[in-house]
Amino acid sequence: MARKKALGRGLGALIPGGPLARDGTDETTAQNVREIEISRLSPNPYQPRKSFDGEGLKSLADSIREHGVVQPVLARRVDGRYEIVAGERRWRAAEMAGLEKIPVKVIEADDNTVMEISLVENLQREDLSPLEAAWGIEELISRFSLTQEQAAKRLGWSRVAVTNTLRLLQLPEAVLGMLHSGDLSEGHARVLLGLENDEDRLHLARLAAEKKLTVRELEYAVRRMNSGSQTGRTRNKAVPGLSEPARRFSERWGVSVRLSGKPSKLRVVLDGLNEQQTSELFRLLDDHGERLFPKK
Repeated sequence: MARKKALGRGLGALIPGGPLARDGTDETTAQNVREIEISRLSPNPYQPRKSFDGEGLKSLADSIREHGVVQPVLARRVDGRYEIVAGERRWRAAEMAGLEKIPVKVIEADDNTVMEISLVENLQREDLSPLEAAWGIEELISRFSLTQEQAAKRLGWSRVAVTNTLRLLQLPEAVLGMLHSGDLSEGHARVLLGLENDEDRLHLARLAAEKKLTVRELEYAVRRMNSGSQTGRTRNKAVPGLSEPARRFSERWGVSVRLSGKPSKLRVVLDGLNEQQTSELFRLLDDHGERLFPKK
């Protein structure tokens, strides 16, 4: 799923001094960027990223040797040293490149601001995995009591992208482990969200990993399992005009859809919605109520 990776407006607003320019420096105070010894900088204790890809760092170090550090590191002064707020990867690569000093923009920021900037910056990494993104968004929302809409604005993402990324965390821990290790792709994980219970999700996840099923093959297995689980009750096939749209909706958004009853009086069940999604759904239905439910 495509996610907007540009520097979010919210991140610029978080950094004291005003909005950021395209190169990541403050538009009005870029002249305040100073050269600081690498040895005087220390890692951010709130950095959610615990490991850095060695090959990626080496590649960045090679670029820095040739072009220098183009975007200043963001730091705050703590006990006579400079604690990195954003840009730890650049700092590490510059050290690897043998530089003695790098450009640093020093800001005033409390712990909460540093923590939020760190989380948002980490979530805008190009190499961020879907699961890392989900964990990061969950922490951002939980730690700062944000709604999904507010989190989306902080990140420069759409609200739908935030919602769909968070849905991955509804999968069982064992399935998340397979996603994290690379045994399953994000596409596989989203298909598994179309199943109603964790036991089925885990069963097909293990099968997909063991047999190296493609996403399309897993989609077929999920459809068969959902069809079999509906034995003894009215299936979606009983409403031929809606079964295909229901299937497409389920596979696209990872929401289990069940249809039953007569075409003139249907029962529709959506499994897997959280409170905010349900509230938003009711709001949309209410906005179109006159057209959908005309009074007789």
